[in-house]
Amino acid sequence: MSLTGLLGIARDGVLAQSAALSSTGSNVSNVATPGYTRRTAMLESRAEGGGVRFLGARRHFDRFAQQNVVEQYGRRSAATSRANALAQIEAVIAPPTGDLSQRAIALVEAFNALTGFPLEPAVRAEVVGKAAALAHGFAETSSALDASEKELYERAQSVTNEVNERLSRVAELNSKIATMIGLGGDPASLQDQRDLVVQEIGERIGARTVEDSSGRLTLFSAGAVLVEGDRAMALNVDLDPGGKLRFTAQGATSIDLTSRIDTGSLGGIREARDVDLAKTKQGLDAFAFDLAQAFNQIHADGYGLDGGTGRALFTTSATVNGAAAAMALSADIDGHPERIAAASSAGQVPGGNANALRLAELGEKDVIGGASIANRYAAIASDVGTRRLAAENEELLRSDTLAVAESLAQDASGVSLDEEMVDLSRYQRAFEANTRVLRVVDELLQTLINTF
Repeated sequence: MSLTGLLGIARDGVLAQSAALSSTGSNVSNVATPGYTRRTAMLESRAEGGGVRFLGARRHFDRFAQQNVVEQYGRRSAATSRANALAQIEAVIAPPTGDLSQRAIALVEAFNALTGFPLEPAVRAEVVGKAAALAHGFAETSSALDASEKELYERAQSVTNEVNERLSRVAELNSKIATMIGLGGDPASLQDQRDLVVQEIGERIGARTVEDSSGRLTLFSAGAVLVEGDRAMALNVDLDPGGKLRFTAQGATSIDLTSRIDTGSLGGIREARDVDLAKTKQGLDAFAFDLAQAFNQIHADGYGLDGGTGRALFTTSATVNGAAAAMALSADIDGHPERIAAASSAGQVPGGNANALRLAELGEKDVIGGASIANRYAAIASDVGTRRLAAENEELLRSDTLAVAESLAQDASGVSLDEEMVDLSRYQRAFEANTRVLRVVDELLQTLINTF
């Protein structure tokens, strides 16, 4: 082999090993970079003339493993969003002190005290005060649940905006990657960015992807194509006529996605707001309606100190729906403790207490929808707590499955410093060997030139 041929082999070797060192160095410097995918230098032996050449860097990416990571992120995010929302709902329904059950029992105890002192103004005023506090508690709790409902809607709007921003970003990266591939460049960095954005979309709404031969991704979510090539649909959220969240994808046509939004933070928000919170509000309304009916029915049968009868203790809605929000102390009773119906007949006025005894017995009898006051409210609070616990257990489970999925993805695409150090050493030795050949060939050429 001629000296010039040997010089070409050494030159190509230096270039190839230098490129391999650069790829390996990039792996080492980005070992902690989120979304970074390991690169491996592709070297090829020349069939003719010998030597080696650098063909490019291969990106180690396992789409199946990454898709599993995206899916697990979505499931965990759904559980987290739901658990957080349920924790807020539980704090409203079951505060540390002064919940509705305690206020109702306080009213019963006030009536019990009234049985012993039916003519005592202070005792009657205490009954009115406890009744007002109970009514206010229902309205206040209903208002707090409405505020949670509104907050979850606003949260859904915020997350929807975040999804739209990222859908547009995927479409933009699709275009850049396709252009880079078309020009023969290395799109690995752009692909890393895109995969990270897809993961963020998956956390919020769930996502699956398919890559075509040009390097573009088609992104599916909630049964619809949200990104195709460089075109992205816009996600929209509003309220349907029944007040529930409604999700649509806006493009050439509008697609209703609501029934398929079941993962990601949007899925968790939707379930917490339109299923868990809705059931809690229904339970609260039913409790308020039944309790008001029970007290009103007995109170209306009794007689106040003025001989009046037929008066309700509470006012509320005519139907169960909205009963808690409408709960209030009756205008006939408000400011008129003398109208509390303690006597059971006109003949017992003013000292009768038989009707007050019946009202006091409401604390023990199963007359509030077939249950006692305490048990009826405990069932509402217990249901919220059970749902919260289930969501938290799901969150823990998904955290574990996500850790496994990330470990598998890391095995396929992550950087191992030990392996990279071995490669660095190998490429460094090969680079040094080629440079020594270059020096020897150079010396031989100089000797040959000086000979003439």
